[in-house]
Amino acid sequence: MDVYTVEKHLEFAADKGERESSSERRIRLLRQGLKMFLCSLAMWTMGSMYVYPSVLAHDLAAHNTTIYGSLISLTSSQIDMTGSLVMLGATAGAWLVAPIMMRLGRRAGVLASGSTALLGWLGVALLPEPLGILLARGLSGLAAGGLSLVANSFGIELADPEVRGMMAMVLNLGILLGQVVTVCVGYDARYFVVALVDMALPLGLILSLFHLPESPSYLVLKGREGEAREVLLDLRGRYADIEGEIQSYKDLNHTSDSKAAWRDLLRPQVLKDLAVVSTLFILMYFTGYQVISANTSRMFEAAGSSVDDSLSTIIVNVVQVAAAAVASLLMDRLGRRRSTMLSYGVMCVSLGGLAVYLLAAGEQDPQPQAWIPLVCLMATQGAVTIGVNPVPFILSSEYFPTRIRALAAGICYTVGNLAGFLVLQLYTPMLEAFTQVGLYAFYSSVCLVGIPFTYFFVRETAGAKVG
Repeated sequence: MDVYTVEKHLEFAADKGERESSSERRIRLLRQGLKMFLCSLAMWTMGSMYVYPSVLAHDLAAHNTTIYGSLISLTSSQIDMTGSLVMLGATAGAWLVAPIMMRLGRRAGVLASGSTALLGWLGVALLPEPLGILLARGLSGLAAGGLSLVANSFGIELADPEVRGMMAMVLNLGILLGQVVTVCVGYDARYFVVALVDMALPLGLILSLFHLPESPSYLVLKGREGEAREVLLDLRGRYADIEGEIQSYKDLNHTSDSKAAWRDLLRPQVLKDLAVVSTLFILMYFTGYQVISANTSRMFEAAGSSVDDSLSTIIVNVVQVAAAAVASLLMDRLGRRRSTMLSYGVMCVSLGGLAVYLLAAGEQDPQPQAWIPLVCLMATQGAVTIGVNPVPFILSSEYFPTRIRALAAGICYTVGNLAGFLVLQLYTPMLEAFTQVGLYAFYSSVCLVGIPFTYFFVRETAGAKVG
């Protein structure tokens, strides 16, 4: 559709004074949801990367051969590194993709990150030495950092304001579905088969670029208003105030000069928002949710669960998906603050309950009520999807206008990824120092701290415009 046709559509709707019918709105939002699903393939890819250490550890405990039949073994520290290197690589990945997003657009960021993810999975499957697998996991981390940045920014910029929270939760659901796919395939498949299967996720993301439009706010900032109108007509419908939305992008992004963008990061309100979102990322990782995702099978075995550790891993991930699906319907109604506080509260109780159970059970063998660890970790990992996990990513895009969004979100992701690296790499040392009881009690205490922090410092953004 050319620019002239777009303008005629808008003028006709304005002259007639028409309003969008409920059926038209449903169809339009379904099309918008399809685009969000395609964006979420980036998060499916990330989820597969995050949970993979649990699959790898389970497989190497039963088998010790590579795709070529040669012997291979990884120490506990190296298993920890297969998770922590992803977080470390993600720190660099976000900064490498941010300038691509700002100069070439969101679609270019998807292409660069998706291609890197393909190479990472290929390396994990084909490299026969522990060092090669670790290097490939670092490459996967570079991809994860870029995918997280571009997918969250892309999703926020495409969605209608009144359903932005729900659409953002579709992205979060993608992480969990990627985890489910990986643990289900890994239940009875070798680690290299799982890696080859997971290559389909970034490949699907790259192919989705044939359908995904460029971000309208990016197009406006680059002076391509005709293209922006065409994209907005498809996203918002012909009854929307598209000219008003374009003007709001201009007002909130009065300059796209890179030096001015860096200066804008030093404004007091921006610095405050950076501090709040970065702290949310730190708290999120120190609740232990990422440690549980990456080491689920090992943690169930250590806790003496009566349920098979691989089956328990699948159950926990399925529960996460179900909880995230429910949360996607509630995010815009509850708002970011209440969703996060509810999430912290449930996690605090479930992790604290697990610590008390392990303290009471002591060294008994078999342990009484050995199903309790499964229930507690189901509650914890389900609750994290309500707010603790998605909200920092949502706010990292909603708090900042387009001209500084990639830079500001990159800073927040850097802080979070470093925290994630520390938590994952320190899992074994902390377990040895604190024991299981102390470790879960520590995670529960972090959740307790998160409740007042969210209440006093997090600014609500549900339904608000983002530039």
